[in-house]
Amino acid sequence: MNKIMTLLTFFIFILGFSQTHRFIYEVNYKKDSTESEITKEYYHLDINPKETLFYDRTFFESDSIMKANSNSGFPVPNMNNIVLHKKGTKFFEDYEFIGWDVIKRTSEPAQIWTLTNEKKKLDNLEIQKAVSHWGGRKWTAWFAKEIPFSEGPQKFHGLPGLIVILEDERHNYSFKLVNSKNYSETKSIDFFKNIFPRSLFLDESKYKKFKLNFYQDPLAYAKNGTIEVTSENKLALDDGTIVTPENIKEVTLIQQKRIKKYYNPIELDNAIHYP
Repeated sequence: MNKIMTLLTFFIFILGFSQTHRFIYEVNYKKDSTESEITKEYYHLDINPKETLFYDRTFFESDSIMKANSNSGFPVPNMNNIVLHKKGTKFFEDYEFIGWDVIKRTSEPAQIWTLTNEKKKLDNLEIQKAVSHWGGRKWTAWFAKEIPFSEGPQKFHGLPGLIVILEDERHNYSFKLVNSKNYSETKSIDFFKNIFPRSLFLDESKYKKFKLNFYQDPLAYAKNGTIEVTSENKLALDDGTIVTPENIKEVTLIQQKRIKKYYNPIELDNAIHYP
């Protein structure tokens, strides 16, 4: 990925003429909090006139492939969470892919930030430190007043400038701004237009019950007729596992272990307790 735009004055000049401000973050995180292995991915924060979207870059890449091929099919990305914040509201919408369902939740995340006097440089940006306890973790954020958006990665917001660096105290999650682009017209992801309307809204209690049910039978969709698994029509999971009628019970147990092992939610205080 390229570095942050080096000409900050140019960025400020075109700020008022842009419809989509796209900020690209490098995200490093631990899928398993008990191990040291780090996964690196890239996410987009799109600030549009009516909403802000935070999503895995693979959604953008897949959407570009689809449009280049005249909308003939959509290669679904591996990552499965999208966060949407509508302008002028306190509500954040969280869309999650669970099996063959798209689950929608809403929340009002409000981080209470303590601003410090500590400042430093990130390329040509002057950034300032702030700290907050939120979601069961202690967070350190560095924000840039020169980029006048009170937004940041995931559900983080509320500072007097864009959050450009964010990390929790135990180094489970780290976000760093690495690039930015501005567009004269609003950019959209066609896939989102299709999946948002068909999402299933769940409150927190129903969401946790849904996740626990999915854990109990993560391949239910392969048994109830949603997907037909036969000796000729095998099912390939995102980890490369091939499901057949003969190994479906064995794969179910393996998937249950994976769900528990790679469960390291950002919001620890709202974590699901798997059996």
